[in-house]
Amino acid sequence: MPEAVPLIARLLGSCRTVAIEKRANGIAIRLQAGDEADGDCLLTCVIHEAADSSLLTQSERAVAEQLCEGRTLAQIAGLRGVTVNTVKTQVRQIFRKLDVDTRVGLVRRLCP
Repeated sequence: MPEAVPLIARLLGSCRTVAIEKRANGIAIRLQAGDEADGDCLLTCVIHEAADSSLLTQSERAVAEQLCEGRTLAQIAGLRGVTVNTVKTQVRQIFRKLDVDTRVGLVRRLCP
């Protein structure tokens, strides 16, 4: 939608900050653009802190890297010489430590 780009740029130029909220993995900023006559437009920007991979063990880091490469749990288990259940446990620990719920969240948070 290239036609939306000028509109977004114009809205951001006239935004005022409504709220700033500290979250576990970053900060959320709520912006408001427009006026009563035109109708308000609310925009929430979330800025994530860099993932701290030092929270992970060496095995968890290796699994996280393989998840970032798009490998399945079975592929990771085969490469690491462990069971799929072991990999599932490591993935749960990775998600908990990095405060993510999905593989997509992990990729966004950790992978280049």
